[in-house]
Amino acid sequence: MTVLLVVLTILFFLGTGWMMRWVRARSEVPPLVPANPAPVPALPVRIPDGIFFARSHTWVNLFPSGKVRVGVDDFIGRLLERPAVVFLKQVGDAVDRGEPILKLVQNTHSFTVRSPISGSILSRNDGLSGHPGQMKEMLFTDGWAYSIQPEQPTDVRNLIFGKESREWMKAEFVRLRDVLAGVDGTETTAPMLLQDGGLPVASLMRTAPEGLWKSIEREFLSEKR
Repeated sequence: MTVLLVVLTILFFLGTGWMMRWVRARSEVPPLVPANPAPVPALPVRIPDGIFFARSHTWVNLFPSGKVRVGVDDFIGRLLERPAVVFLKQVGDAVDRGEPILKLVQNTHSFTVRSPISGSILSRNDGLSGHPGQMKEMLFTDGWAYSIQPEQPTDVRNLIFGKESREWMKAEFVRLRDVLAGVDGTETTAPMLLQDGGLPVASLMRTAPEGLWKSIEREFLSEKR
């Protein structure tokens, strides 16, 4: 009987020691930490909260009074250096969605900018004619082109807003790469386009052939998409 008690005591201590080692080993295992997701590359354009965008690459800022300010977005602005700004509408004029309201002229080429909304012109920022750099440097403040009273306030529902703006802009850069690849004389430009998540600022249109100007205006400055 004494031998049996000794054996049981030894087994008890052996089991206790094994259990303690097992518990200690479990406590020393580092917890699984989920890998950090790859950072999403930032878009090379400004898309602030509260600003609407149109498929004609114009931005729209809606005021509590119902009026809107309209300007040219970064996507087009970054393709140019310091274009001359030519206004096509006067204060008091009526304007239809998709109607030309502005020309951006660089060297012998130009882009025609179209209205994102129908309404009447309340005012225009003539200061852009003498200081076109404001379209880049103070895009959503002093870089506006027209103030418009919308014909129908509900027309803003046709514009792009919030998260949708970012997804749309990403897709536009992909489309721009495709357009570049399909225009003669731009074979070396397309691979450069999104190499570092941004555009070759100002250099893209400086030496661009006429065909590229026409293609970009047709594909990106129209409201009929």
